[in-house]
Amino acid sequence: NCISFAGFYRKSSRLSRGAGGQGLSLRSAVQLELEAVNEQAGCAFRILRAKFGHMRRPHLERRNRIIQNIPGFWAPQFLNHPQLSAMISDRDEDALSYMTNLQVEELTHTKSGCKIKFYFSGNPYFQNEVIVKELVSHSTPIRWWRGQDPRAHGCKSPEMGRSFFSWFGDHSFPAGDRIAEIIKEDLWPNPLQYYLMGENGGAEHSG
Repeated sequence: NCISFAGFYRKSSRLSRGAGGQGLSLRSAVQLELEAVNEQAGCAFRILRAKFGHMRRPHLERRNRIIQNIPGFWAPQFLNHPQLSAMISDRDEDALSYMTNLQVEELTHTKSGCKIKFYFSGNPYFQNEVIVKELVSHSTPIRWWRGQDPRAHGCKSPEMGRSFFSWFGDHSFPAGDRIAEIIKEDLWPNPLQYYLMGENGGAEHSG
């Protein structure tokens, strides 16, 4: 409700005046006023986000159709990203090569939540066709094929213990929110920049 906090502020101000101005200090009154404005700004932002999300939808759907006709499009986006690549092991790299699509959906019932969907073709690592990470409390359990769960190899070597897919199962993962932010705000809006980065890097290296 966009006016709920403002209504609370007006009520608190009346109570304060009725008590001779001693119920709330000036600092508290100013803070309440600021929070009421912040609440209204947040409400307006959510309305605009929903509006522009609706406007972007046909363009995103068209982009998805184009990308799905490019074999192996998504793996280079993760491998070429300077922050995400540090989390990706050799096994992750091969698993990500089976990725066919990525979608980010805003959650209408929260202020900043989102749902990130990873689509995969059949692969030797896990059975899921879709793995979903919903922020901040839920993700799809990954049904690993026997012997493929990276957690089973974690104590053998640092390389085998590092895995991008740990992000899905560990909700206390320190960098988890940052990964979601990178995918939602950087990788998803413009994946082509990292696709071209790999091509340009290869051309520069060969030159």
